Amino acid sequence: MKPLNETASDGFQRVAPLWENDLMSANVDAPSRGSEPTDPLLRTLFETFGFRSFRPRQEEIVRAILAGEDAFAVMPTGGGKSLCYQLPALLLDGACVVVSPLISLMKDQVDAAVKNGINAATLNSTTSSAEYREIMEQLDRGRLDLLYVSPERANLDSFRETLKNAKISFFAIDEAHCVSQWGHNFRSDYLELGRLADEFPSCPIAAFTATATERVATDITSLLRLRNPHCVRASFDRPNLFYQIEFKENFDRQLLDFLKDVPNESGVVYRSTRKKVEATTEFLVANGYRAEAYHAGMSDSDRAEVQDRFARDETPIIVATIAFGMGIDKSNVRFVVHGDLPKDVESYYQETGRAGRDGEPARCLLFYNYGDVAIQRSFLDSYEDEEARRSAELRLNEMVRFAESEGCRRVNLLRYFGEDYAPSDGTGCGFCDYCAGVHKKVDATIDAQKALSAMQRTGNRFGAAHIADVLVGDATEKVARNGHDRLPTFGVGKDKSKRYWRYLIQALTVQGIAELDPTMERPIPRVTALGWEVMRNQRKVEIVDRPEGARKKERSRAVKKASSSKDALKGIERDLFEELRALRAQVAKAENVPPYVVFNDKSLVDMAILKPRDDSELLECSGVGRGKLRNYGEEFLDAIRVFLESRGI
Repeated sequence: MKPLNETASDGFQRVAPLWENDLMSANVDAPSRGSEPTDPLLRTLFETFGFRSFRPRQEEIVRAILAGEDAFAVMPTGGGKSLCYQLPALLLDGACVVVSPLISLMKDQVDAAVKNGINAATLNSTTSSAEYREIMEQLDRGRLDLLYVSPERANLDSFRETLKNAKISFFAIDEAHCVSQWGHNFRSDYLELGRLADEFPSCPIAAFTATATERVATDITSLLRLRNPHCVRASFDRPNLFYQIEFKENFDRQLLDFLKDVPNESGVVYRSTRKKVEATTEFLVANGYRAEAYHAGMSDSDRAEVQDRFARDETPIIVATIAFGMGIDKSNVRFVVHGDLPKDVESYYQETGRAGRDGEPARCLLFYNYGDVAIQRSFLDSYEDEEARRSAELRLNEMVRFAESEGCRRVNLLRYFGEDYAPSDGTGCGFCDYCAGVHKKVDATIDAQKALSAMQRTGNRFGAAHIADVLVGDATEKVARNGHDRLPTFGVGKDKSKRYWRYLIQALTVQGIAELDPTMERPIPRVTALGWEVMRNQRKVEIVDRPEGARKKERSRAVKKASSSKDALKGIERDLFEELRALRAQVAKAENVPPYVVFNDKSLVDMAILKPRDDSELLECSGVGRGKLRNYGEEFLDAIRVFLESRGI
């Protein structure tokens, strides 16, 4: 599908889903395997990055920059944003200055660029005086394609004066949403970047972000002073991500159940507080998992070491607060678990986007209950600015609405970003817990009447946990103190678990049959007008069954559907993949870089399947360009040859 010709009123070109076809190019037909690309742009793409065609939207952004235009691109995490400025940086005269907010991100991207044969360097707070002089000398002599800097350095008058005496091709602003106070990661240093347009009027500026509402997008183009930019808002759809939401009851037990489905995989578990991060980390380690904690209470050096071990596959699981993640370039993250409700949908989208950056299937699981809402609302009290507090509260309400929504997760998520997701079959995405059949509707009218009656008889003044105690007949101290053990509803639901009743009360609230009392500090459910209709037998209630008991088969099918391509490898191909993965780890350790900088999993899967025998055949594997062929080709081809000979092939 080619981009539509018309442009919307907000200046953004409405486009087809980014992942609709990875091998699709907007204007140039992709060359077949074994043939060399003839188009100069495609030839550079192939020889440097090992790709025979662009992902959708990449080519038009690259061509806009090459034409000297400003550009603004909203592309999902894993959509190939870095290629959109690295490729034109290779082709244009001079250096592209990339403004990026995190040292770790800059280092990873420079390492990856250098391995692809690109002349790249970074200036940050860890750069020594000698390194600084060497880098600036390379810049002065025109020997750099890419120079990564922090926004703080880009704002230094002395540094910008130095850039004016060098040959700068264009500026690339990564994580551009940081410029907007309405974004989820506002940074005041980004506000000063608008000066670049005034001081470098002949240099194009390209801004990139993975998440931006219309309001944030308007802020970005205005505050960065982009000049009639070529705007592209790609689809926010990440079809390789399997979205799942579960009612949170016993998080530790539920987390262990989940991790059994993803053995030996790399992933991130987000928790809302440092205390929870540390508790979950200790729990996982005690249960035999290699996991480490990451939060803002740790020293910078400790956090850097944890992130480095994660990037190098030495620590498979990171348990973290939201302090972890922005700009993480690790390609083989196979799952992201939210143990608590995120503060807004943009944060949720950004954090889940750290999974599956290699295009392989990955799982995103959100655990949620009413207690999470209370915790997030307590965080709002820390806002001193009333407007900022109201904005955060609105975003939190949107997050709650998404977590409590029923139906296709992808449809509901993309709706938040103003995208009308319309699957071809008119039903759902086919790749979330709802569409995979994990959830089914069951009649719960009688149980709903019991729960509503308990709410009413206790005066609509108690939380879901207390109501559940009454229904199952648990005469706790609180129940007895309030005389609720003498109510007609005491024990009427003893055939069900407390977990079931808490889940049911939450489901009733989602449907408007109950509501949370806005005058109470804690989440207290009360009966609504619709609830009274249910109690009078004027309305039936259906709820979504949860994936337990008889639902195990459906859950297993969903897990299998979300498996990556390496999981499909069998026999010799699987053994060869493991051999190549071990070799990759050795090479990465020797070169002091993360394994995915050498080759990502997708490249190794291709090698295991194609079993290349020479340079030309190795170039047929995804992500293998001339640079990586030169650096690693002989070593990996030898390993493949030795393996095949050992198997008599």
